[in-house]
Amino acid sequence: MEKKKLAVLFILIIAFVVVLVAFYFGPKESISTSRNVISITKLPTPQITGNISLEKSIQNRRSVRQYSNQSLNLSDVSQLLWAGQGITDTQKNLRAAPSAGQVYPLELYVIVGIGGVSGLKEGLYHYVPQNNTLEKILEGDIRNNLSQVANGQPWVKQAPMNIVITGNYQKMINKYKDQQLSTRFVDMEAGHVGENLYLQAEARGLATVSLGSFDENQMIRLLHLPNNEKPLYIFPVGHTVS
Repeated sequence: MEKKKLAVLFILIIAFVVVLVAFYFGPKESISTSRNVISITKLPTPQITGNISLEKSIQNRRSVRQYSNQSLNLSDVSQLLWAGQGITDTQKNLRAAPSAGQVYPLELYVIVGIGGVSGLKEGLYHYVPQNNTLEKILEGDIRNNLSQVANGQPWVKQAPMNIVITGNYQKMINKYKDQQLSTRFVDMEAGHVGENLYLQAEARGLATVSLGSFDENQMIRLLHLPNNEKPLYIFPVGHTVS
């Protein structure tokens, strides 16, 4: 009887050691919270005066899904990204869109097609508000892939450029602890940024539409997003068809 007890105990110890070794030395899921930057592009300084009033932009704002082949320029890109997440107060580090607790959990990405933006090669870029620059993350035109991820919406691949908004929910949870409240704050902030993009596009004679229909996991893989970010919006941007 004692021999049986010892045998059972020995087997349990072996099993425990195997589990322990597998936990510490087995393959683990890769946790990435950073981006691989290929190059950096400095954007033109944003302008704070325009050709039409805010009221006129609100009056004229529409969701547009057809775009011409005309390229955007770097000033267009700079102005749009500044309107979405640009620094508007350097001393207090405040941005163009309001954020609960000044957390700023959102990130902006730009997908540029071949010839989509004068002075900018096709590829995937990440916007850095602190110095108004673009970090290139991927080479190549991925608009067709993005369109497929967005359930085949054709305007995504037709637009010369797409802006993607992502959110870091954990960053807001770290501030407020309440997950439901933090989720609401991040989602609301994405809406603030989205409206700014709409109005700035209108003010520059451009057109856009807000899209929320896409496969989240496929989007994360396509854009090589850090594990702490989730995609929230796609904004195709271009000139309207005459």
